[in-house]
Amino acid sequence: MSQDFPNLLSPIAIGPLTLRNRVLVTAHVPGIEAGGLLNEDYIAYQRARAAGGAALQISGSSAVHETGGVGGKRGINAGDNAVVDGFGKLADAIHAEGGRFLIQLGHAGATVNDTDAGRPLLAPSPVMSRLIRETPKEMTIGEIDMIIEAFAAGARRVRTSGLDGVEILAAFGYLAGAFMSPYSNIRTDEYGGSLENRLRFTCRLIDAVRDVLGPDRILGLRLPGDERVEGGLSQDDLQEISVLLAQTGKLDYLNVIVGTNYDRKGRMEHWPPAPAPHGLFVPLAAGIKKRVAIPVFTTGRITDPAMAEAVIAAGDADMVGMTRAHISDPDIVAKLTAGRAEDIRPCVGANLCIARAMEGKPIRCFHNPVAARERELGISEPASQPKHIAIIGGGVAGMEAARVAAERGHRVTLYDAQARLGGQLRLWAQAPLTAEYQKTVSWYEGQLNRLQISLHLGETVTEAQAGTIDADAVILATGAEPSKPASLDGAEITDIPISDPYDAIAHPVSNKHVLIVDEGHGRAALSAADRLVGENRVTLMTSEFAVGELVTPTLKPPIYERLLKQGAVFRPNETVVSAHGSTVTARNVHSGFEVRIEAVDLIVSWQGAKVVSNLRSALTKHGKLVAEIGDCVAPRQVHIAIAEGNLAARSL
Repeated sequence: MSQDFPNLLSPIAIGPLTLRNRVLVTAHVPGIEAGGLLNEDYIAYQRARAAGGAALQISGSSAVHETGGVGGKRGINAGDNAVVDGFGKLADAIHAEGGRFLIQLGHAGATVNDTDAGRPLLAPSPVMSRLIRETPKEMTIGEIDMIIEAFAAGARRVRTSGLDGVEILAAFGYLAGAFMSPYSNIRTDEYGGSLENRLRFTCRLIDAVRDVLGPDRILGLRLPGDERVEGGLSQDDLQEISVLLAQTGKLDYLNVIVGTNYDRKGRMEHWPPAPAPHGLFVPLAAGIKKRVAIPVFTTGRITDPAMAEAVIAAGDADMVGMTRAHISDPDIVAKLTAGRAEDIRPCVGANLCIARAMEGKPIRCFHNPVAARERELGISEPASQPKHIAIIGGGVAGMEAARVAAERGHRVTLYDAQARLGGQLRLWAQAPLTAEYQKTVSWYEGQLNRLQISLHLGETVTEAQAGTIDADAVILATGAEPSKPASLDGAEITDIPISDPYDAIAHPVSNKHVLIVDEGHGRAALSAADRLVGENRVTLMTSEFAVGELVTPTLKPPIYERLLKQGAVFRPNETVVSAHGSTVTARNVHSGFEVRIEAVDLIVSWQGAKVVSNLRSALTKHGKLVAEIGDCVAPRQVHIAIAEGNLAARSL
């Protein structure tokens, strides 16, 4: 299989070191660090990706000074001498697996709200980030010198530990990038104004860090290929800057991304979710690569190894970042090398990992329950006494339980009332914005086929049949179904039919005015709107402050953009009072004022889901029920259902 990826799997020299292939895991914070120090969980997480074959991994932004952390006491504190011991253990773990690891050194400047009494945000100028909306303190020359020395001290700790080098973060509006950009740097001294002056801080950082690292460690720099904000740095500007930085002779590579955290929308564009195009930032890296002689890295929804191979083959970049892909499956390179590309668990751009990081929590993956829990879960061991396991329910919880149980050596039979596997996830995949979820369903179908799991699809297991299932143990994964109230919170409804998101997606109407009433505040109602908009007039109503109140920040922009461009109308802060004929009366939950919405043909109501658990008592009576998993316990998110399926299968 390596012959199919001759460029991606070829070695490359980056400065003084040779890397085993062109696969990169770019900087990110898994959120499992402890008080700024590396612990066994963090090292296990990173080691798993090195063991899977990634050539180079980079830590998330590691603070060099107390004024510039990533917020919420997350991430690595490279400003503390105590970090050296953990760095050394990390170096040993990564090197034992044949990988290389860099520490990204950064200062968040005005882009992370982590202030305290006596500790304002520090930035080149008192320019407010539209994300944080807190005006920073303009740095004095003394503070500039202090931060540069802090970067050098952080680099010294990296060198002492035995790690392979440093990446300076000059993207996202972090301090080095903020100094470079006229959007965030309006100084009039020697650090502002002309391009030469705006680059002075970054050039001093490069000098200071290289002097400490020496010639036998890698030094790279991450910068945007375009800030994508009016008044900021354009592609042309950043190509010119890249030339100047490369000409210092002190950098071993440039790592190209996009945007600035000074702009709220730009912050979200760093991590494009589905259905954003794959490889969408490659042209920015390619433009810089044409101008510089040192290696250039790229990233941005590159999840398919074939695309990564094509990027390298075309000469658009020298290494390809596949970061979220490696959260989903850390063994990408190992599977390619073994000729098992079809077994790679695909990243579907759900951005759960990003959502968790933005909440200050340990990352989780949409469908890899082991991610950031490698030490806790590790590799599932073969069963000491193989059994015959029956699983009732073919949604994601049941499929994961079946997969893991079979991999452990159990004989597995899976029953589902539907004719095809996938449950709710197959349904959500019918909505355009979440169409990539079908990749997860298809992956499970392939895995269950490979493991020769016996499938009984289109068969509803009744209470009478449940106790007679010929199996040593049964896992119940029957899921949930929409709550279907006769009315909406007591509203008087006549004449207008009421549906739910499941039915609206499975059996879409056309040429209608559809009122979607969302009291679940997540993706369900929005997926129905996504399926119906364009073919219908769509009005979205919610009693909350915003439509999709609980939808994570990186997902809202593409959802809002699609729905609003297609003519959807948002009505937050309102509830339905009554519906007669084709007229719906709604009331503002704050003012109490009422308004009429005319010519409504259909109401799609989402009041949440209710569990389907009619088999529990029958299975318990016969002593065969060993676990209940997923939504039949309580309706929750996809990743929780999958994790419970995984854990149940491990317990057998």
